[in-house]
Amino acid sequence: MRTGYEQILAHRTTDLFALTAKQDGQVISKNSTGIQIRYADGSVKGYEIGRRFGNAAGLVIPHNVVCDLNIGDKFKEGDIVSYNTGFFERDILNPKQVVWKVGVTAKTVLYESSQTLEDASSISKALSEKLMTKLTKVKTVVVKFDQSVKGLVKVNDFVEPESILCTIEDAVTNNSQLFDDESLNTLRLLSNQTPTAKTKGIIEKIEVFYHGDKEDMSETLKTISTQFDKELTTRNKSVGGSSLTGSVDGDLRVDGEPLALDSVAIRFYITSDVAASVGDKGVFCNQLKTVFSEVLAGEIRTERGEIIDAVFGQKSIQDRIVLSPALIGTTNTLLDVIGKKAAQLYKKGN
Repeated sequence: MRTGYEQILAHRTTDLFALTAKQDGQVISKNSTGIQIRYADGSVKGYEIGRRFGNAAGLVIPHNVVCDLNIGDKFKEGDIVSYNTGFFERDILNPKQVVWKVGVTAKTVLYESSQTLEDASSISKALSEKLMTKLTKVKTVVVKFDQSVKGLVKVNDFVEPESILCTIEDAVTNNSQLFDDESLNTLRLLSNQTPTAKTKGIIEKIEVFYHGDKEDMSETLKTISTQFDKELTTRNKSVGGSSLTGSVDGDLRVDGEPLALDSVAIRFYITSDVAASVGDKGVFCNQLKTVFSEVLAGEIRTERGEIIDAVFGQKSIQDRIVLSPALIGTTNTLLDVIGKKAAQLYKKGN
């Protein structure tokens, strides 16, 4: 049971979540990172698609924006051109639009206990995993121009907390002509820096920013920064922009400090799955905010053997003076029963 607003929400947000066509138009360019569309008045607009990263309350949140239109496809004013798969999906009754993915259905028992005190709630481990989201940790490594970087991880690599992201060699050991092999290996053991991931997940993106003239870099740093410059230019041109590089000034800050002259900042975006847990916030029905006080171990079942997904308080509903729990609970239960009955009749008919 829904309210109808899930069909409207896409028209009330930004292109990070859903892009609504302002006029009739056509897709004129598309690749894995961006699209360009031409409206009826001749104007051309570009928008990012693919993996994008947003910031909220100090957290980095990964988003997946897709466009299922192809080059040459036409659309009408009000059609949805691209959308965020984490929040929306195509409406099966009106494929030109999308609907908001409100959440998941959960069989909930209303019970007063310490678990439900002050609008708290408990959820099963299965529901915890259904409410899983993705979170990105950003690890920044600063390297001086005269240092060398080797063994850099690649995009899509899986890392553990102790995984080495790269090996940084100081300038003195980088010049192997000054030492014999034995002395060189000893100096490397003493001077090498091996920053680790500090978290578990997938390397989704690597950014390289530098303050200074690229010609002053070591060969390995020059290769890494040149590769990122090409990727940055490709991404920006895909939305109708111009060439870009990772060159910055002292305004770029790393851990609150300006990036020093003749330094490179390498940013690693590491994304992992995070299940709902104790202390996380949730919403029952449409307006009953809650904090999860416990993730239940094992299964809780009714006398008829049905699995309970969550425990919430009846008092919390009465205090809000809302009817949606009764309406949604009974309607969804009836729809479930009707759906099973309809499937049985269909099987008999065949």
